[in-house]
Amino acid sequence: MLLSILSLLTGASVHRTVVRVKRNGIFIAIAALFLLTAYALAVTAGAIWLAGIYGPVGAALFLAACALLIAIIALVVMAVINAREARRARDRRAALESLATVGLGLVRAQPLLTAGILAAIVAANLVGSKRED
Repeated sequence: MLLSILSLLTGASVHRTVVRVKRNGIFIAIAALFLLTAYALAVTAGAIWLAGIYGPVGAALFLAACALLIAIIALVVMAVINAREARRARDRRAALESLATVGLGLVRAQPLLTAGILAAIVAANLVGSKRED
């Protein structure tokens, strides 16, 4: 019911978007399934090849060690990215706090100037271009 109302209001673009998202989701699921199948077959082929060189136990241990190493590398990369993002968020918060402090100082020191600046910002937003970014 709600989807049909939205479709009428937006010219059926909602329906097309829903259909496109469903279709893309199905194709992505199929591609992911075949990628996982290819990965499993590649690991199996590597195990068979390594079993001819090191024996079955050595091949299994080698592949387990490789998988563990890749997992550790992925976790380290994730930790580095999270630390960088936390540092950026902390820097943004500090910059916003310092800007708020300066703004409060300006409001207290010169309230008439602050009112003029706010009026200019509002006027610029109302009169400015309506172009979408």
